Amino acid sequence: MLMATFNGAATLPNVLEGCRALVPPAGGWRLIVADNGSTDTTAQVIECYAGRLPLARVFAARRGKNVALNAALELALVAPGLPGDLFVFTDDDATPAPEWLLRLAEAANAQPEYAIFGGAIVPDWAATPPAWLERMVPLGLTFGITPPGQADGPVFPGLVWGANMALRRALFDGGMRFDETIGPSAGAYAMGSETQLTRRLADAGERAWFCGAARVAHHIRAHQLTVPWILERAYRFGRGQFRQACPGVFPELLGVPRWMLGRWLREAGGLLRARLLGQADAAFRHRWELACLRGYFHEAWRAPRPPRRVLITSYSGELGGMELRMAQEAQFLKADGCNPVLAIRPFPGSAAWARQLRARRVPVTHFAPPPVFEQWHWRRWNRWRAQWWGARALRRQRPDLVHVAFCWSAYGATALWLARRCALPAVISVHNTFPPGDVSAWHRPLLREAFGAVRGVYGATEAALQHFLALYRDYLPAGVRLAVIPNCVDTARFRPSPALRLATRQALGLPADALVLGAVARLSPQKRPDALVRLLHVLRPRFPDLYLVLAGSGPLELAVRQLVDERGLTGHVIFAGFRDDVETLLPAFDVHLLLSQREGFGIATIEAMACGVPAVATDIAGNADVLRGSPGGLLVPLDDEAAAAQAVASLLADPARRARMGEAGREDVLRRFSLQHVQAQVQAFYRGLV
Repeated sequence: MLMATFNGAATLPNVLEGCRALVPPAGGWRLIVADNGSTDTTAQVIECYAGRLPLARVFAARRGKNVALNAALELALVAPGLPGDLFVFTDDDATPAPEWLLRLAEAANAQPEYAIFGGAIVPDWAATPPAWLERMVPLGLTFGITPPGQADGPVFPGLVWGANMALRRALFDGGMRFDETIGPSAGAYAMGSETQLTRRLADAGERAWFCGAARVAHHIRAHQLTVPWILERAYRFGRGQFRQACPGVFPELLGVPRWMLGRWLREAGGLLRARLLGQADAAFRHRWELACLRGYFHEAWRAPRPPRRVLITSYSGELGGMELRMAQEAQFLKADGCNPVLAIRPFPGSAAWARQLRARRVPVTHFAPPPVFEQWHWRRWNRWRAQWWGARALRRQRPDLVHVAFCWSAYGATALWLARRCALPAVISVHNTFPPGDVSAWHRPLLREAFGAVRGVYGATEAALQHFLALYRDYLPAGVRLAVIPNCVDTARFRPSPALRLATRQALGLPADALVLGAVARLSPQKRPDALVRLLHVLRPRFPDLYLVLAGSGPLELAVRQLVDERGLTGHVIFAGFRDDVETLLPAFDVHLLLSQREGFGIATIEAMACGVPAVATDIAGNADVLRGSPGGLLVPLDDEAAAAQAVASLLADPARRARMGEAGREDVLRRFSLQHVQAQVQAFYRGLV
């Protein structure tokens, strides 16, 4: 348990007495109190309880609640522990109920896929609150009080508040810390110290669970029940809102969303009307909203521009693994305190994807410069347009660094060239293996100019990086940072599940005891879905209860359906279509297949392994980087379908072997491709480049 305190001598005794009454969870607990330069008798109070509680004190002289919490974290992380261990946070004026820690621990054990846990916060009034307060004041935003009747279950992480918050240790082992520029400190401050952290975690894909039985009582002092204090709180809340805002969601004017300016005019007009009509309650509500807006405007107009704005872009033609990785990278960078924006080129389905990303608080904008490198025809015209329009469009984004994702040879080079012309540093990520080729004499000087902006290059696999270097090594500046950072999988979301296995098979109309081959891949020539149908046709005489599930859509769907009919496999091939819930589908498979002729990485392979499903893939660059030496999968020849069929048949005939491979494959994924592991690699790669 971690707690920051500043001059908390008046409330700490009650809180520490409550801690003495706590029912210990399995494995016990300890308390770290971070004294944030208190000038009252706080140190003596802590010392008094040192012999009566498992208590340690750390002194943080620099003012700021988040400074103190980070100091407490450093001490907590020195002690060895498991990633699933809980770090529980509370305040020096929040008295816990006896079963508080026990209930949080039970919730964490029962919900292994969740990383953030919050409990109930009830008021402990120092004085009877005036009648108008509970009628007109938003108690949650003002005092951190949980709404009555809050049901147990998933909750938005931003609604987990610092007086009653638990996070898994693994989040901090990966480098997560509190933002020390926000939250209580000396003088005026922007609210949102803990919620800023939980919202960053939400941006990184972490989920929160509410447990009402884990309860603390938050002491609310008498002076906090006055109008001036409450309006000052609204002002600070508005400042914190700006710090946590997602830029690019709404059109802006004068540095703030246009709707906010309209809202200010309406609230000001409403306040004037309420005063003229003598409507005290309405006047107070308008004053609260105006104070909140004033705080937001203060931060927007006076606060320094957020540092390290990274624009992530590419030359995309469809939604695939590279695009998903770009969005994931934006979340990783946001969790590390950067200000990323995903700049996507419009393609079929991009508008719907952008809406999904914005709903997850990933900033998205459109960026489609004229293709100087990606299109040979009209290259001179495109070069002039890119210089005139593309460079201006890039500058308007105000990036500190441009990340260009390459899916194929020169796809993305225009954005790289524009970054150089705008004097912006750039990094490149390589997501496919592509053969070396000749660079035209017309493009050669432009490429040399473009690569002058590059500070770092990483490949999703070693093969992808080496293919890229074979083509562009001579263009790269000396000392450029090189790395291999693989794709990753959320191992809390993708996991073995006997219950999902049965439910998904039932939903797909598959017998519970059937043998099922599955493939999560686009129905496109690169993925060779026709080879999967031929494989099923070869294997079915030996395994009559064998089925194939194709999860994906694409240009070959009609041709594949015709091939299924020609081979007499109707009813044994399930076309599941494009699926957002792949994690529910994969546990239903006995073997996952990826028989691609070309592959950048093969995210579906590690997703299957995370679900305890053996993976089989063609022995090509990209697949081999994942499966060579892995106990969770097999590589089969690309051009020998008989050998591939024999390898798959040996797996289907040996359920014990499949079970061993499934367990070993998940362990391999946890070690090499977990979300936390790759996030740490991405964040380390960027440090020093912006």
